[in-house]
Amino acid sequence: MKKIDLHLHTTFSDGLYTPKQVLQLTEKFGFDIISITDHDNIGGYLKVKDLAHEYDIQIIPGVEVSSFHKNREVHILGYFYDCRNEALRNMLNEIYQSRYSRAKKIVSKLAEKGIDLNFEKIKSYSGENNYLGRPHICRALIDEGYCKNKYEAFDKYLGDSCFAYVPKYTPPVKKVIRTIQGAGGISVLAHPYTLRDDKVVFDVIKFGIDGIEVFYARCNDDLIFHYNEMAQMNNLIRTGGSDFHGDDIDLEILKTYSAPPYILDEMERGLQ
Repeated sequence: MKKIDLHLHTTFSDGLYTPKQVLQLTEKFGFDIISITDHDNIGGYLKVKDLAHEYDIQIIPGVEVSSFHKNREVHILGYFYDCRNEALRNMLNEIYQSRYSRAKKIVSKLAEKGIDLNFEKIKSYSGENNYLGRPHICRALIDEGYCKNKYEAFDKYLGDSCFAYVPKYTPPVKKVIRTIQGAGGISVLAHPYTLRDDKVVFDVIKFGIDGIEVFYARCNDDLIFHYNEMAQMNNLIRTGGSDFHGDDIDLEILKTYSAPPYILDEMERGLQ
């Protein structure tokens, strides 16, 4: 039986491992098919797409795009897109550029409260792609002794209801779905349980999403059953992944996780 993970992050977004290291890890843990789905960029995938055969692994083009609906952040996974598609690349670049200015605004808000962080040091956490996000500011807060862990950092400073929160630019869900599809790809709603609102999920379905990430590694059996039923009732592709970022818990999940092999057949049919 093939071992599959279609949701992996690298240092090209907020992961701790480089794209090559992710290939090495997935080879070590016996994976046959993977997808690198970095946030809002395809640089990690492009870095290793020609190396995958050396590890006897099939790598599917992937990306996790930030979007919004009714003031809620919604993440859309894209698979099998054309990497050269201009509309997709322009959309991802616009999101990427907005992250830099957002990070500077957050650091400025923290400074107003006497929490001084070095922006160049924060950038040094952001990997090969200079992808800046709250996790990198969180790491600085911990390293500088302002917080003990990431939970305290988000509870006190970086969470959506905190004084230092700054919303990021995200295109609407419908645009993201249409852009991925226009690039020849499959659009999939990532980790739907994190929305904690099935009304939002059904809105995304109405917008023409191709699939739902049913077999998300952090879901319990009841949630998997719930979203599996939703996908089947709406004739949607089912996908699955570990959402690997690289900490100790992620490594333990990666060792044992695999999405069901039949999801590949559903994705292939979705491309026809």
